[in-house]
Parts: sequence; structure tokens; C-alpha cells
Amino acid sequence: MADGAPDLDLRADYSVAARVFARRILAHYAVVRLLVAPSLRPHLVAAYAFLARTDDLADQGPLHERLPRWRAWVRQVGEGLDGGRAEDPVLRAFLHTVAVRRLPHHWVRSYLDATAEELHFTGFATEADFQRYVDRLALPALMLVEDLQFEGGGDEQFRSGCRSLAEGLQRLDFLTDLKEDLAEGRLYLPQEDLERLGVTRAALEEGQDSPAVRELVGETCLRTRKALTDSRSLLDSTQPELLRFQRALLDLAEHQLSRVEGTGTSVTRRPVGYGIRRPLAILYREWRRP
Repeated sequence: MADGAPDLDLRADYSVAARVFARRILAHYAVVRLLVAPSLRPHLVAAYAFLARTDDLADQGPLHERLPRWRAWVRQVGEGLDGGRAEDPVLRAFLHTVAVRRLPHHWVRSYLDATAEELHFTGFATEADFQRYVDRLALPALMLVEDLQFEGGGDEQFRSGCRSLAEGLQRLDFLTDLKEDLAEGRLYLPQEDLERLGVTRAALEEGQDSPAVRELVGETCLRTRKALTDSRSLLDSTQPELLRFQRALLDLAEHQLSRVEGTGTSVTRRPVGYGIRRPLAILYREWRRP
């Protein structure tokens, strides 16, 4: 339940947000419930539900059907940020969280603007294109969650750590979902990397285990590892209410990356998950911490 919720209607909105979040990513919802302090928990739930609702509207269905829904959603969010009102219960909960935690509006608007561009995504030509993607979409999306621990937003040092985490999580996501993305016609690895190493898109789609594909996966893993290592600085400035969650998030990401490194080119043939034993050990360790 949200701190300071003035009426039963708003409490109901947060309950709807919780159901949306749980249906979309049950494991992640459980981690938030388990490791985030009660004072901050409903606000993270609202933020994740907003991200899930927005992502669904952007991704589900043919483009000609998505665009009208997407434009209506962007309009509703913009009007909600300006006036504090909305028809959608998930959005109402999120807007309350934005107001209570004084979340900077520019993160919301930047995330929506970049997601609109993502509707027409055709791939990254260069590493610089990927870095712009992180700045324009991955970082704002992450800040909708991370910045909630500070009323009014964190400082520049905190943002720098979040930037590293956004890059690391995004690279990791591109690796673990490589097979599924290719099946849907998307390739998020920069084209210049493929050309430099002599890897064709067909080789990835066919799941080839070649030296060139191994080198491509290995290089991407190294970049991912560096970004995640750099993001460890976040632990020095994370607020106590979110610290257990933050540690678990970093440890789980590094664990999943280790699984990718261990499977190598198998990421072109099947998604790579977390497994069970190690994630449970991480969550139990953090749950036991005061």
C-alpha cells in the first residue's frame, strides 16, 4: 500500500499496479516485495507497472494498430504529468508516486520520446548508436525506478552509476534474448561489430558456433562485465530502503552474465536465464540482512 494514500480509490489503483507488475514479471515483483522497505515498495511497484504498461502498448500487435494506442497513451501521460489526473489506474498510481517522491518529469518524458522512436527500430549501425540508445531510453527507464529513493532525484554521481548499470543491463538483455529477438526480426548488436569480425546476421540466425561468433559474444560479454563492474559504485550512495534490492540486482545480473560467458555461442540458439540455486541463495542472503 502507498504511503500517504489519501483515499481508498488511490489504494485500489496501487493494487491494480501490483497485479499488472506481478502478471508481467512475477519473479521481479517477488524480489521487490521481499527486499524493498515498505516505505518505498509501493512506489517501485507503481513505476514497474507503468513501465510494463508502456512497453506492452509499444510492443504488442501490428504497428498500424499500436500507433493509435501509443499516441493516446503518450497524450494521457503528458496530461497527467501536467494536471495530476488520468483515467488509467496504473497511471494514476504512478502519477501519485511521481508527485510524492518528486520524481523529475524529464525522465518520464525522455523515456516516452525514446520509446516512440523504438517503434520504428531497425538496428544499431554503430556502437555510438547504441550509446545514444542507452542515454535516450535505457537510462530514463532505469531512473524511473532508481530515482524514487531520493525525493527530487539523486545527484550527478548517482546518475553516473545508474548510467553504467543501464548500459550493463541493456547489453546483458541483448545477449540473453538474442535468439528471441532474431526470431522477431530484431538485432540489437551493432552492425559495425558484425562486419569487423566477419559475422553475418544469417550466421547468428542459424546458431553457428564459429570462431567469429565466439569472438563477437566474447567481446560483448567483456563490455557488459565492465559496465556492471563500474555500476558497483551505486552501492555507496543507495539509500538503506533500497540497498538490499540494489545488491541483489547487481549480483543477479553478474550471475546471469557468467552463465552467458559459460554457454558462449549457445546464446544464438536459446535464451539464457538465471537458473534457480544461485538466485535463491542471493535472495535469501539479502532477505536475512538487517
